[in-house]
Amino acid sequence: MAVLSASFGILAPVTIIALPFALFAWRFLTNWRSRTRSALSAATTSGLDVGIVLVALEILALTMMPIGDSGGSSVHLMPGSDILTEFSDNGSLWQIAGNLLLLAPLGVLVPLRVPAMRSIRRITLAAFAVSVMLELIQYLLHAGRVTSTDDVLLNTLGVAASATLTCGWARRPVPVMIPAQREQALVEAGQSS
Repeated sequence: MAVLSASFGILAPVTIIALPFALFAWRFLTNWRSRTRSALSAATTSGLDVGIVLVALEILALTMMPIGDSGGSSVHLMPGSDILTEFSDNGSLWQIAGNLLLLAPLGVLVPLRVPAMRSIRRITLAAFAVSVMLELIQYLLHAGRVTSTDDVLLNTLGVAASATLTCGWARRPVPVMIPAQREQALVEAGQSS
């Protein structure tokens, strides 16, 4: 349990602090967008945007916070070495689960919001690039973190798995009509019958 708290303990305070701001931002964006879109479309797109930003902030907080008193970073470039270490007696499977789940929410949210990312191949490549960038920044910050190819592989696999939840059924964009267009469409539909 100590490993879990040390690895993921920052998420609770960040979420508690960010949640009221996220709710305010969602409400503000919904009101702003409802002037040109339907209420459902405004609320949905605003919720997705705020959710993506909130998850990104939590990822940054989780991956960039210094660990311990170490002033340096280490690099593990041999694929599979960290995974094998976690399966040993002294290892922690929480590290594997955490790396699989780290970027997974973005694999669900981004394809719903960005139509160009509704391909598992595209979202997986984007996740790979983001994961490599996170590992590089961790190394450059010298915050006592381990820069590992296994982290990149597990992050990317987690996004690919989570993207299968949304990429299949979110292929068609939902038409967005402002109230005036909706009224015109209803009038035209009534005239044709």
